[in-house]
This record gives sequence, C-alpha cells and structure tokens, in this order.
Amino acid sequence: MNNDQKLDKNSIGFWGVVFYAVSVIFPAGAFAVTGVTAMTYGGETAPLAFLVGGIVLFLAIISIYVFSQHISNAGGYYKYVEGGIPNKVISKSVGLWNAFWVVGDMIAASLVVAFFTYVGLAALINIELPFFSLILLSLIVPVIFLIVGYFGIKVTSLAAIIIGALQLAIFGGLAIAIVAKAQYNSAVYFNVSNSLDGFHGFFLAMVVGAFLAYGGYGSVVSLGEEAKLPTKTLKKSVVTALLIMIVFDTFVVYSIVAAAGPNLSTVDSVYAPGVYIADKFYGLDVAFFAFIFVIIAQIFSPIIFGNSGARTIFALARDGVLPKSLSKVHKKYKSPYMATIMVFIIVVIGVLATMIPMVYFYGDINGLFYSFALWGTAITIFTLMYHVVTNTALPFFIKRSGIKMKYIAYIVAPTAGSIIVIVAIYYSLIGLVLPLSMVYIMVPIWIVISIFIIYIRRKYIKIQTLDELTGAK
Repeated sequence: MNNDQKLDKNSIGFWGVVFYAVSVIFPAGAFAVTGVTAMTYGGETAPLAFLVGGIVLFLAIISIYVFSQHISNAGGYYKYVEGGIPNKVISKSVGLWNAFWVVGDMIAASLVVAFFTYVGLAALINIELPFFSLILLSLIVPVIFLIVGYFGIKVTSLAAIIIGALQLAIFGGLAIAIVAKAQYNSAVYFNVSNSLDGFHGFFLAMVVGAFLAYGGYGSVVSLGEEAKLPTKTLKKSVVTALLIMIVFDTFVVYSIVAAAGPNLSTVDSVYAPGVYIADKFYGLDVAFFAFIFVIIAQIFSPIIFGNSGARTIFALARDGVLPKSLSKVHKKYKSPYMATIMVFIIVVIGVLATMIPMVYFYGDINGLFYSFALWGTAITIFTLMYHVVTNTALPFFIKRSGIKMKYIAYIVAPTAGSIIVIVAIYYSLIGLVLPLSMVYIMVPIWIVISIFIIYIRRKYIKIQTLDELTGAK
C-alpha cells in the first residue's frame, strides 16, 4: 500500500467514534422520521418494534465485536467477511452491498430533509413550499457532505460529538416532558398483538423504523484505519452507542405514542407527530425549536454517515473492485477525496431520479414520504443481508485464526440473530404494494450489478491473506 492510499492514523478517539455512531443513528429521527414510519406500519407497537429491533441487533454485534479485535480496515464489513471466507465474489459483494446501503441512506436522508421541512412548516404555520425549493433542500446534504468529507475525519468527528450530544439532550428532555403530561401512559404499546397489521405490520415497523435507525451503529467499522487503538475502540464504541440509542429511541417513540393514545392515527397522519405533540403540549415556540433542530440534525447525520460510504468505496478501489483513481487520499487532509466526490455525484443523481417521478405520480407530501420509505426499505434489506453473511463468516474466521471456539458466542447467538433477521425480512417484504413493492426490483438488480462488477473487474481484484488483514508478522 503506497502513501497515496493511506488514511490518517489515530485521528479519532473512543468518544469520537461513539458519537459518530450516535449521530449517524440520528437521535432526532425517532422523534421525527423513523418513529413516523414505525407508527405508520406498526401503529401503537412502534416502541416495541424499536426495543425488539435493538435487542436483535445485539446478536449481530457479536460478529463485529470479535472481528474488530483482529481486523482494522476501511473496508469494514466486507473485510471481516474476507477474513472468514476469502472468496472474491462473496466478500466483495458484501462491500458493494455496504456501499449501496450508505449511498442509499444518504439519498433517503436527503429526501427526508425536504419531506420533514415541508410537513413541519405545513403543520406548524400552514405554509406549503413550492417544488423547486424541495429540490434545493434535498441537495443541502450532499453539498455539505462534499465539503466536510473533503477535509478529513477530524472535522467529521468534532461535528458528530457536538450534534450527537445536543440531540440526546434536547429530544431526551422533550420526551420526558411529553411523558409527564401524557394521558395514555401504558404497557399496551409493548404487546405485539396490538400491531396495526399483525406480524407483517410489526416486522415492517422494525425494518423501516428500528433497523433503519439503528443500522448506523455499524458505520464505525470503516474507521478501523483512523481510530485510536482500533482493536479496542471499535468494539467498545459499537456496544456503547447501540445501548444508548436503544434506550433513547424506544423512550422517545413511546412518549409520542403515549401522548397520542387512541388518536395516534390522526397524529400520525400529519407525518410529523413529534412536532405536532410538542405544539399541543408546550406551544408553537417549543415545537418550532424542535422542528429546526431536527432539520439541522437530519442534515448532519448523513453527512457524517457518508464518510463511511466514501471509505468503503475507497477500500473497494484499493482492492481493484472499482477504478484505482477512487483510492486516492488527499495529501494534506488525508481524506479519500476522490471516493467522496463519487459519493456526492451518485447521491445527487439518486435524489433527483427518485424525487421528481415520485412527486409527479403521488404529489408533494406522499411522493416525498414514499421516496425515503422506498430507499429506507431497500437499504435496510441490504443491511440485514450483509449482517447475515458477516455472522456466517465468523466461525470460519475463528477456525482460520486458530482462536478457541466458543460455540454459543460465535455460532449459536449470531445464527439466532440471522434467523430472526431473515424472518423480519420475510414478513416485511410480503404483500408490499406500489411504490414500496419496487424493492422487489431494486434489491435483485443491485445484487446482479454487484456480481457483474466483480466479474468484469476479476483480473484486478485482490484478496488479502489472513496475515495481511490481521497485521500478523
């Protein structure tokens, strides 16, 4: 590896990594975005969907916890898989799925900025924005990402700590205040039989609500080459961030459901239930402050997250899967700037190609909602897919590395997590109608494209040895 392909070592510490994950998970999202999708499909069981979804993901953490102790690479998940299953099609496919996930998340998040601004202003002060302003709003994310990503991980880390801490304080405090006034506090919201549409609705709420929200915890695995003491920092930060966010998101979603009670469908119909409840309980000033900060946080979440996508693309290019030019590192800022520019271009194209036809066919509010819900569903399916492959690769890695096998921790628990994930995928995908049913096309197409890319680049692709991956001498 030459100096033009080396990232800046020891650039981000433990709390920087924790708040990187927290900011990507986007605490304000439970109040404003992912909470909405969970309520839309799971009804009053949305808090349970967030709680169960988080518990399931703890089973997936086992693989990351073990792998990150031995492999520190910008390729993250696909390098973990490569450590267990040194097959170019399998490992590099996971890398391309991961890249699709990050870029798709940025597209979805960019659309959410436009969507939430539109519905928030309509709900609070009865103003409807024209379509051209929605396009401009949706492009704020990729433009700022390009600037922040270009200047390296230190700038991103500082932004993550500030924005993440403010979100936890502001929306945690607001949720406590809402629960204090809520008239419908109850345990019924944690009974799956109360799901709006049975198991289909509950699992769909887990997929497009909880899994979509929590999926950001894995974004830190791409920081392996830049974190301080990565073999210790990454595993601890992932556990810490997910613990914080499971408690936080479950409570925030509960506060909204408990405040709405039997009127949840009416509250949810405004597409900004958190803001609506804040307005009803504490007035327009509080609601408008929450609304503004949701937008700020929503802008910075994908900006931070996009750095993980740029590093995955950078690592894939370094391995020969993508053009070599995408593996260049900026001489001064030590950022994968060419990969960052590529992510910017793809996100802009994706936003416009999704928003324009969706709004044309379904109108402004529904078109924007379906746009991010569609991308959210598709990328969450890929998140679950590469978690299953990573879990499967773990015992193979343990055997190849000569580590003592712990059957419950390394095989039984990750397998149980994979089974639950597969069940969630099945129940969430059955019976989808347009436009969400387009995921039936999007997912297979990207799988085929991934295999095609690997095939045409097969002469350039390299698989690292176990010693190279683990840094063994």
